Amino acid sequence: MKPTALVFFDLDGTLLNKKSKVDEEVKEALVQLKEKGAVPFIATGRSPLEIQHVLDDTVIDSFICLNGQYIQYEGEEVYRNVIPKSLVNRLKQMTTEKKLPLSLYSTDKIRATRYSETLKYAYNYIHEDPPEIDSAFGEKEEILMMLVLNKDSSLDHELIDALPELSFYRNTPYSMDTITKGHSKATGIDALLKSIEMENVPLYAFGDGPNDIEMLERADYSVVMDNGTDDVKEAADYITASNTDGGIVEGLKYYKLID
Repeated sequence: MKPTALVFFDLDGTLLNKKSKVDEEVKEALVQLKEKGAVPFIATGRSPLEIQHVLDDTVIDSFICLNGQYIQYEGEEVYRNVIPKSLVNRLKQMTTEKKLPLSLYSTDKIRATRYSETLKYAYNYIHEDPPEIDSAFGEKEEILMMLVLNKDSSLDHELIDALPELSFYRNTPYSMDTITKGHSKATGIDALLKSIEMENVPLYAFGDGPNDIEMLERADYSVVMDNGTDDVKEAADYITASNTDGGIVEGLKYYKLID
């Protein structure tokens, strides 16, 4: 049976609370959402490893992760986009020269090129431990996303200008998500719809950060959390309460996705 809707939820600042957990009332809302025929998706910059606790704690079993680079639908892989090795090597070289850590993401591993306090702060920010250090990681593995660890945002444009083939999203004070140019959560949604042949199903998206903008614009109905940034709110059809003040439940009720 075709779903009544596909509903995409960002995690940090959206579906998750301040402790990177899902509140009980949100879990209950997701159950009701699914019972009413919709399919909930995680749509995040995090890796599959970093969302497992959400999959374990909720009824969600489908996700778009690594900012649209890797997708599973009902537990089965349906899409992946690999960053060309030449671009991985160029960013590794630039960050090495600047003595910045670079985290490299495959579908099942995360490794960093070097350690720094910023690396620790970046992962603690999302209540995760820093990855292992392996400067050679990526030479044989398929890399789907990279994370530049740098709290000095004045250096951002130097990297952005030098590597126009990549897209950079500063989503935390300590890091920039980095993926192939032209790819995003929105292109991930398009790849998903093509693979599961559900182009005519209504799309809803919830988000709060810069890497959610394309997804919010792609959705038929977009909900931005009150804690979202001003530029993200410009993409909203509806601005709900914050992620810590019942915003998910409010947004779902507003669109009558739950009672």
